[in-house]
Parts: sequence; C-alpha cells; structure tokens
Amino acid sequence: MAKVDVIRNTYGGLRYLRNALNYVTDERALNVWGYGVNPYDVNMAYNQMLATRQYFGKVSGNPLLHIVIAYDITVQDLATAARYGDFGARFFAERFQLLYCTHEKDFEYGHFHTHIIINAVSFVDGYMIQSGPEEMRAYCDYLETMIGQKCDFEFDNKATYNR
Repeated sequence: MAKVDVIRNTYGGLRYLRNALNYVTDERALNVWGYGVNPYDVNMAYNQMLATRQYFGKVSGNPLLHIVIAYDITVQDLATAARYGDFGARFFAERFQLLYCTHEKDFEYGHFHTHIIINAVSFVDGYMIQSGPEEMRAYCDYLETMIGQKCDFEFDNKATYNR
C-alpha cells in the first residue's frame, strides 16, 4: 500500500516555499524534476512560482501543498520509484507548478518515497489548490490505477523546515 502524507502549512509564508524547494533539491534527492518550473535551478523555480503568485495577487497565505508518497516494499529500485513519482506529479501538472524528487530509505514504510512541492496558486486561472479529503481521495484513486498499489492518505500539518 502506498501511503500519502498531505502537508498543508501557512507557517513562514514564502520562506516556507523556499525552504521546501531547497529540501527537495538537496543532496538526498536522487532525481529532481518539475513541471512549469526549472528543475535544475532551485532559485529560478522559486522565482517562477513567486511570479505566478504575484501575477494573480496571491502572495500571502498557504504558499504550497507538500505531498509525500511512501511506496511499499515492492518498490525495490530507483527507476520504478521515479516513474511512480512522475505519475504522482502529473496529476497536478496541468494546473500547478511543481518540483519533485525521490528519496531512498523511508525506514518507516518502504525503500523509497517521493516529495512533491506544489505551488498553491494555479498558473492557469489563479485559483488556489484544493486539498481536502475529497480531493485527496480522488488523488489516491488516481495513484492506485497508475502504480498498482492501494493508497491511503493522511493530513500532516506539523511540518517545519527550519534549517
């Protein structure tokens, strides 16, 4: 079973966005990719997300949605985990800028997990991302069809990225 943690915070405002982007591009990231942003330059990715927020006049409030997908022990290699991570990211990519990576050795669950940092403001129409139970159930249903693992989610609003 894949486990999805949904992290929604307003702590730190745009600083939280920068810290989260730095987190998914640090030395632990085995692969980094993105949609709507430059995945090779974290500062440029931040500025691209900020430009979207500024264009739509939404620079306060929750800057991002952070999703962590922990795969079960059947995912034994980076190529599979990276492919599954891309499936997870694509769900949001038509409307939201995002940066994601795969980390190894999630000791609590399986061998790999993916972090997806999603700009909370849509580049299409400026609407804020919806991440309630109904939306996350739809996301898990999508993941189940794409990766072939049952999926469940929980909300974790305690994340802090103070480095």
